[in-house]
Amino acid sequence: MSLSFVEQVAMLARESFNKKSELLMAASALIISSLASWVIRYRMFDYYENAKIGFFIVVCCCLWMGLFDSILCICDARDVLERDKFSGLNPYSFIFANVVWQAAHALLQTAILFYMSTYIIEWPVNTPALLAPAMVEYFLTLFLITFAAQMLGLGVSAIVRTSQQALTVAPFILIYELIMSETLFGLPDAIRPLRETTIVRWGLSALGTIFDIDTLPWKAETSVKKIMGQVSQQVTDQVTNAATRELSKSPVAGAKIPFFDTLIARLQDYITNFPLSPSVLGVDHNLPEYTATAPFLAHVWLMLGVLALVGVLLALVGLRRTVETR
Repeated sequence: MSLSFVEQVAMLARESFNKKSELLMAASALIISSLASWVIRYRMFDYYENAKIGFFIVVCCCLWMGLFDSILCICDARDVLERDKFSGLNPYSFIFANVVWQAAHALLQTAILFYMSTYIIEWPVNTPALLAPAMVEYFLTLFLITFAAQMLGLGVSAIVRTSQQALTVAPFILIYELIMSETLFGLPDAIRPLRETTIVRWGLSALGTIFDIDTLPWKAETSVKKIMGQVSQQVTDQVTNAATRELSKSPVAGAKIPFFDTLIARLQDYITNFPLSPSVLGVDHNLPEYTATAPFLAHVWLMLGVLALVGVLLALVGLRRTVETR
């Protein structure tokens, strides 16, 4: 007689639960979350670049924790699956039981990362809510990223036959996620659509949307404004000194010239606020991936859910191929 879904979840919990392993998983999440949060805590929301790098590190933490927590869960149980399939184990129910089990892990890892990051990092106050309060959206996004990574690892674990193969594939998955997300480097137009297949791209987009990082100043803008202010002061000082020297030689020496102060003030204002093209500075405040609206955030969450579903489908196909037909 085949085991019911609930019975298979209970069986998986009994066979998978190991106090030492669970504590190690929680400790790893705590260490990773603490280190990442401590590194990015300083002035994270002062500039666009700081916020993007900070969120990229947070997303990588979720990806790392989720992927390596699930990538061995099926290939390590291959012998058990071969044994139990003759006593009524349904591989499909087994996959869905694993989904539930990994979701519980993802929830725990998310809770740890959320607590440590909100405790260490100074977050902006009064962030507008899109679909829920900002920190609730932040927590849900961390969970979706971690869960999608869990399901990706589950799919790989079902497709490969040994733990060694799984651990060999894992670095290539991480490299693909980091490079193809187009976070670190631009991609040629021919392969740019591949970035839509990465968890990192959608995770970063969700976090940037929630906190509307597109409105933050770029470092280039701030630096140029500071330089233009210094140039403005030097130019007006030079003009003032030159005018003072020339007037001292004239019959009206010491007389106040009408509009001179106004002219100097306008010159200073013009230089300080001289309009520079954003393309020259490499600045863009209209990035489509950070559209801070409720529909766009819902779309990004949906895409993370789709990537998680793809991982589940890979696991179903892979388990049937490697267990039922072997």
